[in-house]
Amino acid sequence: KVDGPDGAPYGAGPSERVEADPVDIRVVLLTESRKPNDVYSDLPVALVPGMPPGTNDIEAAIRQVAAGAASSDVLPTCASLDVLARRNPRTRGGAALPVGASTVENVVAALALMDNSYVAIQGPPGTGKTYTGSRVIKELVEKHHWRIGVVAQSHAVVENMLAGIVKAGLDSALVAKNDIDSDSPTWTVLKGGVPARAKFLDEHQRTGCVLGGTAWTFASENLINRGGLDLLVVDEAGQFSLAPTLGASVAAKRLLLLGDPQQLPQVSQGTHAEPVDESALGWLLRGHDTITKDVGYFLGESYRMHPSLCERVSVLSYDGRLDAAPAASARRLEDVEPGLHVVRVHHTGNRSESLEEAAEVVAQIRANIGKLWNDPDDPTSPRPLGQSDFLVVAPYNAQVGLIRQQLDTAGMCDVRVGTVDKFQGQEAPIAIVSMAASSHGDVPRGMGFLLSRNRINVAVSRAQWSAVLIRSEALTSFMPSSAHGVLELGAFIGLCHPAGARDWRTERNTNEGNSK
Repeated sequence: KVDGPDGAPYGAGPSERVEADPVDIRVVLLTESRKPNDVYSDLPVALVPGMPPGTNDIEAAIRQVAAGAASSDVLPTCASLDVLARRNPRTRGGAALPVGASTVENVVAALALMDNSYVAIQGPPGTGKTYTGSRVIKELVEKHHWRIGVVAQSHAVVENMLAGIVKAGLDSALVAKNDIDSDSPTWTVLKGGVPARAKFLDEHQRTGCVLGGTAWTFASENLINRGGLDLLVVDEAGQFSLAPTLGASVAAKRLLLLGDPQQLPQVSQGTHAEPVDESALGWLLRGHDTITKDVGYFLGESYRMHPSLCERVSVLSYDGRLDAAPAASARRLEDVEPGLHVVRVHHTGNRSESLEEAAEVVAQIRANIGKLWNDPDDPTSPRPLGQSDFLVVAPYNAQVGLIRQQLDTAGMCDVRVGTVDKFQGQEAPIAIVSMAASSHGDVPRGMGFLLSRNRINVAVSRAQWSAVLIRSEALTSFMPSSAHGVLELGAFIGLCHPAGARDWRTERNTNEGNSK
């Protein structure tokens, strides 16, 4: 019998009784103690996000850089102002950046020659950006005993580099960070905030070391004397804006900017006036797709993409300078042509989700799953493709959810599905990209978002062997209202219709069930 406080049953009239099975109810009370002044009787009327981290230290560091510039008759020569003024890296004696050896050797030599300046490295997808950066850092610590900071926009990016440095062979006792994001750090975990970081740096003046952190870490006056670090490495500098770059730069004599502005832009936004809202590395590209030789180094070999696919990505985003490494040519997938395959699916009125394209995703996976995959770098190959060997990218969460539902219904629960933001850095033998929207009039957030060259670049370049781009024929039937829009539309059409190249397209009419 379930009765209310007045004896009447809950959910029933006065003359009704509600029959229910006996229920064993346990109530656990959690008691929290608060200081008397912190106790309030009013109930909250809303839940809102907390305040963002304070920027006092970063602002003070930027103000210090600005004050130094304002007090001089000419713009001072230092790493941060060289970047801001787009001056070429300055070496002692005015020598050009070293070339001729391996990229790691060249960058180590360039940094050793630096006269309080910077070096930049642009690393397209699969070119070994983290591999290169981690080995440069290892060499500088072991041979030159440098104290080096690693900064990025997120803890995850910093920790990925720290893990790469330890994997490269640097003693984990010389690599440290606190505020860890990783569940299994391979480096030294510091306890105690700024004092612990400062102590770590002080203890390793003779041996050299690596300290990871955010812009707040290196802007702090309590960490180290201004310019006390030999080098500050800005990882994912294609996502790290000029403002925090200036703020963090005060900790070091030199800067190494490592990233790729042709991939995803900043994942979080600050309020910065133009042009300091630009990424640090993007600023140095001066509007070009790739970095020039007098500014830094371009990693021009992709170890991920087959040459047929790499060529398309190279033309799309890298001025044709990106080539496939020999290792990428050694892989084989039976009965599947490498490269980019464009599948046109007829649909109308779809905005952020398309059942027709979701069905095509399932069809593509069914057609290729189980085919023999041979990768010399994979100890389990040759082996049949499994569900985890496919990666599906969609621009909108609604389409991601719909594809996920269709795949689960088809028994393909292990296929990875997500937006392009989720998959940066990941790869698979086959990547499938669903554009979802039917036409430019249906597109939420505008065609600038959907046809963004950066986002298309990242989506397609997840593939090792082949990428399948699923789209509506009417998607590109419009005239943009800006010059930039025309360029982005032209780049997408050029990706789908490469001039003078063999056409791998598969055109599918889902209504008639025919393919040709």
